[in-house]
Amino acid sequence: MKITTTKLPHSLVSMQIELDKDRFERGLDQAARRLAQKYPIHGFRPGKAPRFMIERTFGRQELIKEATEDLVKKAVRDALEREQINPIGPLEFNELSSMEPFIFKVTVPVEPTVQIGDYRALRVPLDIPALEEEQLQRAMDKILDRHVALKELDEPRPAQEGDQLEVRLDTLVDGEPLDQREPDAPAPEQTLDLVEGRLVDELYQGLLGVTVGNTVEVKAAMPDDHPQEQVRGKEVVFKVEVLGMQERILPAWEELPALEEFEGSLEELRAKTRTELEASLRDGAERKTIDAFIDQLVQQTTFDVPDVMVENYANTLLEEQGQQFARYGITLEQMLEYRGQSREQALKTLLPEAERRVKITLTLHELLRQENIVLSEEELEAEQERLLLDYEGEQREQVAKLFNEQMREMIAHAALDRKLRAHILTLATAEVAPAE
Repeated sequence: MKITTTKLPHSLVSMQIELDKDRFERGLDQAARRLAQKYPIHGFRPGKAPRFMIERTFGRQELIKEATEDLVKKAVRDALEREQINPIGPLEFNELSSMEPFIFKVTVPVEPTVQIGDYRALRVPLDIPALEEEQLQRAMDKILDRHVALKELDEPRPAQEGDQLEVRLDTLVDGEPLDQREPDAPAPEQTLDLVEGRLVDELYQGLLGVTVGNTVEVKAAMPDDHPQEQVRGKEVVFKVEVLGMQERILPAWEELPALEEFEGSLEELRAKTRTELEASLRDGAERKTIDAFIDQLVQQTTFDVPDVMVENYANTLLEEQGQQFARYGITLEQMLEYRGQSREQALKTLLPEAERRVKITLTLHELLRQENIVLSEEELEAEQERLLLDYEGEQREQVAKLFNEQMREMIAHAALDRKLRAHILTLATAEVAPAE
């Protein structure tokens, strides 16, 4: 068998395979026996007609067609083994360029190639913002809010600062509801605290003075850095139906340590909260630095990725969307019908995001390899012990068994990811020694 391989873009390999005459004839012999089993030949029992009779009855071309699939399948298997090519997706049969000699081509998607360049030259500063007193006070207010008491109104009145409203809230972006629900389904019910700074300012102002039974519409311009991507830089319409109202009664500040079961004074509780917030700010700054380093790393990396890898990831994203819709009792097919999309159209819209995520994953895998970052057995055991700290007694034993039997790989992936991100932070902010 003669094999000619050609490297193509998008991590594809073209293989032209030419069968030698003996192998080709053996394939025709097998095809003739199959035809003899399927079709009776006058004068011969089923499967006993000689090949020359089969060839005379059906013609040589038909015999070759019958043999083609089996010949191609076995030849491709042997060619992949001989050339040490590992496909990562289905092969594409391109053409049968000649029957005699038997020559055909297949295209094979193979592992992508990734070159991440001089990543050690990349630097991203770690800017940890200072904690503002206003942030600390908001956090203390939230702690106090955990112990709020609700009182029914003695008589109906307009809403005022500090009230709690039961509402049916519909958030519209470009005229469409932001939440995912079945067509014509009512907006979900929820609770709003009418406290300045906790709601979008326009919504807060629009709800002051409303009464139970009122429905109001409030327009608000969302900032470009809003945490929810769907509303960034857009005008949002809040449609609010007020269903109920209660007065919120907060405890005195001096009572807060006891209510929190905190052994210390109010100032000590405030100091503890400050420490936690500062740690949170540091964590957020580190995540921002790590993500910026990864973005720069991906931008300077060159990829040769097979389309099938991106397509498979797009399919994974679509299935994840289906799982999210299922929480609302909506099937993926119903949502696609509501959007007016076929599955193929939905997958096409997801291809850019799938490609972005595939490139990030491949880049980080290559960084792991080049920096020789691995997770030791001791580190995995330490991670499991850390997770088990939340459990006691028999429950701890049951969870430990679950970790070892079913969740070991997931825990290992999470621990390795954390180790990688810590290493990236070091790469981004300081000089480090070359990897061994």
